[in-house]
Amino acid sequence: MKQIIIMIIILVIIFAGAWYVQKFLNDTSYELVSKLEEIKTGLEKKNIEEEKLKQKSDEIYAKWKNMSEKWSIIVLHDELDLIETSLIKVKSKIEVGNLDESMEDVDTSIFLLEHIKEKEKTSLKNIF
Repeated sequence: MKQIIIMIIILVIIFAGAWYVQKFLNDTSYELVSKLEEIKTGLEKKNIEEEKLKQKSDEIYAKWKNMSEKWSIIVLHDELDLIETSLIKVKSKIEVGNLDESMEDVDTSIFLLEHIKEKEKTSLKNIF
C-alpha cells in the first residue's frame, strides 16, 4: 500500500510539473508572438515609423534573451538557436531599413515560437 501511495505522489508531481512547464511556455511564447504580430502589422501597413519598429525589435530581443535562459532548461538548444537567429535577423534588417525583407523573418520567428509550444505540449502524440 505504501508503494502505491508513493507512486501516485510521484505521478502527481510529474503531471503538475508538466502542466506548469506547458503553461510557462504558452505564456512566454504568447508574449513574444503578440509583440512580433505588432511588428508584422506595422510592416504590412507601412505607416509605422522605423524608430518604433527598431524599438519594438529591441524590446523583443531583450525579452528573448531573458526568456531563453529559462527555456534552455526545457527546450533543445538547437531549437533555441533557430529562434535566436531568426530574431537577430528581424532586428538587424529593421535596423538597416530592409523592412520588406524583415517580414519573412518575423513570420519565421512566429512559426518557430508556435512550433515549440506545440512540440512541448503534453499529449499522447508527443509521448509515443
